[in-house]
Amino acid sequence: MSGSPSPDRRDVEISIDLGAADAIAPPPEPPPPRSRRPWPGLPLGRENLLLAYAAIVIVLVAAVVAAVKLSPLNRPLAEDTVRAYLEAVREGDVDEALSYTTVDEPVGGFVEPEALDDSWRVVTVAQVDYTERPSDALAQVYAEIEADDGTRAGFRYRVGIGHGQAEIENALTPADLLAPFDHFDLNGVSVPVEDDMGAVEVMLLPGVYRFYPELPSTMEFESEPRVLALGTEFTPLGEDYSDTWLFLPAILLSGEGIEAVDAALRGRLDACAADPALDACAFGFPEDPDREVSFAPGAAWEITAYPQWQTEWWWYETGHGFALVTTAPGEARTEVVVTEGGQERTATVSCPIWIDGLRAELDFEGGAVVAEAPEGANDQCHSLVEIG
Repeated sequence: MSGSPSPDRRDVEISIDLGAADAIAPPPEPPPPRSRRPWPGLPLGRENLLLAYAAIVIVLVAAVVAAVKLSPLNRPLAEDTVRAYLEAVREGDVDEALSYTTVDEPVGGFVEPEALDDSWRVVTVAQVDYTERPSDALAQVYAEIEADDGTRAGFRYRVGIGHGQAEIENALTPADLLAPFDHFDLNGVSVPVEDDMGAVEVMLLPGVYRFYPELPSTMEFESEPRVLALGTEFTPLGEDYSDTWLFLPAILLSGEGIEAVDAALRGRLDACAADPALDACAFGFPEDPDREVSFAPGAAWEITAYPQWQTEWWWYETGHGFALVTTAPGEARTEVVVTEGGQERTATVSCPIWIDGLRAELDFEGGAVVAEAPEGANDQCHSLVEIG
């Protein structure tokens, strides 16, 4: 085993030759690293460095100015004013709420504690903008409220700030709508409607409002009759859109209302059959240049079928009620004397019953009346057919 290499790596043999003439020269020193330029394409230089530092300073100053304008140190007055206004409204304290605004004389009759509904809460109040004006400053504060069903509404309030005081400049703005009845009712507060077209101008404090809560069972709304109001925005409950127009949902006849109108219509037609001379009764004999037609002695109209009908456009119209249109005419028959060519004869004739030109007016006690519409109704049979 003698002479074999040792397995121990620590015993590796080392040889040194100090006299080697052809020794390998050491490698050259690596080049110094290149300096990185602060911006590509710009040569290094003192002037460029100064410009770079100046740009950084400008950006920082702008950021500081923006931060100061929107910082919590500058927000409390505007934000607290809007929050105090909203909370006062929710608590029903109208006088305190108006003290945070520039409103002197609210219009419409609904800026009253009795018109308020507290089924909502304040979600967000945050200043989002701030502008210096010649004599004061203007802050814009975004507010968001939520109704009990989860419907939300948002609005930007403009808050004027001067001499340590703040006032909301756009807290209340008049809103226009068309009322279908002679009064307009929100949350049980009613105001008369004097305009012939039903035009009403109102101001609404933030909150939930229900249109005509005392609407009789003969009528119903086509959609949700409640709205969430905030500033100039009105959001129907259950919807995710808002409008600056205070839109009243269409009012329709309920099942009970259809029965009430049909009963009133039949009563009117029965009265017309007994006395065709009544106004807007379509039971008059049409004029015929070739013959004369008159009732036979003791004869009267007998209604054999009442017309089928529906309301025009389906909703209640301001000053008109529900306009009625015929979907299938009814029929009335009577005995007549026909004079033709100097000769008389008796016959049974049929008159179709059309009700176009009539309207149904409903009251808030559940009653219904059928009357002539403003445009007038026909007072003669559309046609007279001899049937025997």
